[in-house]
Amino acid sequence: MTYKLIKEYSKDLHILYVEDDQELLNSTKEVLENYFKSVDSANDGKEGLDKYQTYLNSNGYSYDLVITDINMPHMNGIDFTRKMLMQNAQQSIIIISAHDDSHYLMEAIDMGVSGFITKPISQQLLNQVLYKTSMAIFDHKYVESHVETLENLNLQLQSQNSELNAKNEQLEKSLRLLNTITRKDELLYPKKQSLVNTLYSNDNGNNVKEQISHFIENDIYELKELLNEIDLVVIAVIKNTDCLGGKTSNRLVSLFKKYVTTLSMYTFFDELSIAMSAFTATLEDSSLPDNEEHIKNVFLLLEGFLYDLSRWHEDLLSGDENKINAFDASNIVNMRLITNMWTAKEEEGESDLNAIFDF
Repeated sequence: MTYKLIKEYSKDLHILYVEDDQELLNSTKEVLENYFKSVDSANDGKEGLDKYQTYLNSNGYSYDLVITDINMPHMNGIDFTRKMLMQNAQQSIIIISAHDDSHYLMEAIDMGVSGFITKPISQQLLNQVLYKTSMAIFDHKYVESHVETLENLNLQLQSQNSELNAKNEQLEKSLRLLNTITRKDELLYPKKQSLVNTLYSNDNGNNVKEQISHFIENDIYELKELLNEIDLVVIAVIKNTDCLGGKTSNRLVSLFKKYVTTLSMYTFFDELSIAMSAFTATLEDSSLPDNEEHIKNVFLLLEGFLYDLSRWHEDLLSGDENKINAFDASNIVNMRLITNMWTAKEEEGESDLNAIFDF
């Protein structure tokens, strides 16, 4: 087992080495210092336990690894190990034993120590045990750090979802209020009927179902084709943000404008087309910060929005008049979220946005 392989896993670890033979302690500690970030030492189990507790109290966590002899005065290695495990059941421990200490080994095994080294200590055996133990400690710390990161990300996403739900509820209230105002306006000014009222009136034969049928026969497939073209542009930017130049931006804006134009032909899409028109104006008039990660993350949000629109298209094809505006509120909220991210200053919005996608 080479020094380089061991060092890959041991270089950031802090250890405690306990040995009553001063000459052996000094020589072995000198070797261990080549592998580990820091090596503290003690001459017996009692001194070792005092140093262990001091380190734990000072740092809030214990040594990454403790290496201890078995046969020592004042407190032997087995008692020392037992007391450490009472404070930290996950503590990694390597036991050094002489051949006549074999009666202690079963007890050490039962306590779950990480490894054993017999005296006299050979470099080959030392390397093998250090490699196996250091790699196990490294892997455990790596998993722990990522679990904490994932938990933090989950909390952030829950907060984001709560905010979006609140905005969605507010938007739905606004839409209901707008409908109420429209109905009151129709009662007060009957001659001032909008095109929406005409479409929803059965008197001239242009009822809602007929309008939906006209939309499906003439324009839904054009919307689907436009969405596919927009999606190709978005995917290209996600794969290579360098391609987001003037030509690509103009292409994206042009496609969204065509999409809005088609929507605006049907008054039952008024709310959505007005919101998308404002959304498109933002894409046209505002530039993203010159940051590759920010651009990629914004376009990932945009890709999610396009996916929601594609699902909405499939619902429209069913011809069910109840599904025409079923996704208006969520689509508008999505556009507002993307708009906020698109126009956010780098120092204000970058860290939060990156945290959502940085796994």
